[in-house]
Amino acid sequence: MKRVFGIDLGTTYSCIAYVDEHGKPVVIPNSEGQSTTPSVVFFETSDHIVVGETAKDVARVHEDRVVQSVKRAMGDPNWEFSCHSRTYRPQDISSFILRKVVGDAESELGEKIEDVVITCPAYFGTAEREATKQAGILAGLNVLYVIPEPTAAAIAYGMSLDKDQIVLVFDLGGGTFDVTVIAVRDGSIEVVATGGEKELGGKDWDDTVVAFFGKEFEARTGLPAEQLFADLSLYQELLLDAEKCKRTLSSRNSVIQKIRHEADSEAVELSRESFESITAHLLERTVSLTREVLARAAGKGFGSIDTLLLVGGSTYMPQVFDRVSKEFPWPVQRNDPNQIVAKGAALFGYKCQLDQEIRIRIADTTGARAETVQLDAVPASVRDEAVREVAKEHGMALPGLKRLVEGTITNVTSKSFGLKVMDNDGREGVNNLVLIDDKVPRSVTRQFCTFENDQTAVELAVFENHDRRDDTLLDPAQCTEIGHAELTFRKALPKGSPIEVTFELSPDGLLKLHGRDLSTAQEVRAEFKADSIMTAQELATSKSRNLAIKVS
Repeated sequence: MKRVFGIDLGTTYSCIAYVDEHGKPVVIPNSEGQSTTPSVVFFETSDHIVVGETAKDVARVHEDRVVQSVKRAMGDPNWEFSCHSRTYRPQDISSFILRKVVGDAESELGEKIEDVVITCPAYFGTAEREATKQAGILAGLNVLYVIPEPTAAAIAYGMSLDKDQIVLVFDLGGGTFDVTVIAVRDGSIEVVATGGEKELGGKDWDDTVVAFFGKEFEARTGLPAEQLFADLSLYQELLLDAEKCKRTLSSRNSVIQKIRHEADSEAVELSRESFESITAHLLERTVSLTREVLARAAGKGFGSIDTLLLVGGSTYMPQVFDRVSKEFPWPVQRNDPNQIVAKGAALFGYKCQLDQEIRIRIADTTGARAETVQLDAVPASVRDEAVREVAKEHGMALPGLKRLVEGTITNVTSKSFGLKVMDNDGREGVNNLVLIDDKVPRSVTRQFCTFENDQTAVELAVFENHDRRDDTLLDPAQCTEIGHAELTFRKALPKGSPIEVTFELSPDGLLKLHGRDLSTAQEVRAEFKADSIMTAQELATSKSRNLAIKVS
């Protein structure tokens, strides 16, 4: 069986891992010997792209040919980057990052990598998740699942537990923030409630430090900060230096930053106290979001937390540990923040691999096809024998294998999903069918009706939002349209004719739509037509073009 690899596709750094012959997740170093790779892409020429530390280093010189933090643009239909007479979407840029980490891992291990599990922020909606999956496809990978980062972290953490726990995963990465309450029971992972913010992470701390440098430089030289930052090369240099200063302040009390612009040169001191003061509003935002998720978890009967788990490289900042320890009365652990997500994804992929091997052995015994085997429906004796055979082949202790195979992973949706409808007064609004924190997979069916006489079709427009109500019409302006499908009737229908709509949310949070005209049984089934998602033809064209470009 081919191994399944886990990839943490991060805003600022990415990481890849696999499970070794001892059943332990292992991070694979890149060609520079580092465990993580900067998620920075440099378009050196039209047929050569450089990803990683080198791209990050040249960003200050070639800022017009470098893309950073593209993860924040995933699912954005209006974002594009043009270079060397070609235009790229977020999926394209992310695919180059994936090719770098995968290519380096292949060179290190001496094997071809195809099957992967990729992680994404828990609050990513269906468009962002689908775009993440498409990035993997564009990189030539077989993406088995796209799973939430906190869930991956909980899998890696939960495998080491010898007792049940309720865990709060506080995930502050380079560009995003997730907070999730997870129940770990008998090897099973259940996500209870989740939240976060797409543009809240270490990069925002860096931006705040750059603003501080500009303000100090202006006070000493009289040169407006806006004019200083107009020098894009200098601005990019300050961003890189701000990250270095931030890291230095994790172990020192102050740092000196030299700033040169034309004839002016100043040495600006940034103390840890000042750094924590100017960024306090960002940290308070993470605390506020955490309180919101805790309140939702308490409403579902999970009011007590056993462990607060810090995840993400930005949690190395001392102010994060200090603030959450002061705010919340639970033990705080920082467990391998930079690598735990990739390791959890690898463990999830390994579970998928073991499940498939067990199905194959059951199929050999029963004569069934492996793809039709349902593990829960197989007689215990047959299943146990298959598990023993797989455990022996992998050299694993049977209890460890059974714990991994028998454990279940239950996620929730981080967004509510609704349909645009009209009430009896002709008022337009969004009616939610799926709500935040609903367990996935989930299928919801609801009946609506035509609004006018002689209707020949109806457009099913789907919106996502953060409202937890399904009994009221929401203002479409407060929601985000993510896709649509058209249901055409076989004949013109009178007003009030029944229309049945079903939302199907997959285990990895991807949404499908099924609409049916109950009068004539005309049906439409659609995976959204969303502007941010590439069509099959666009995907094929971009894949062919991108794979012809060398990535190093």
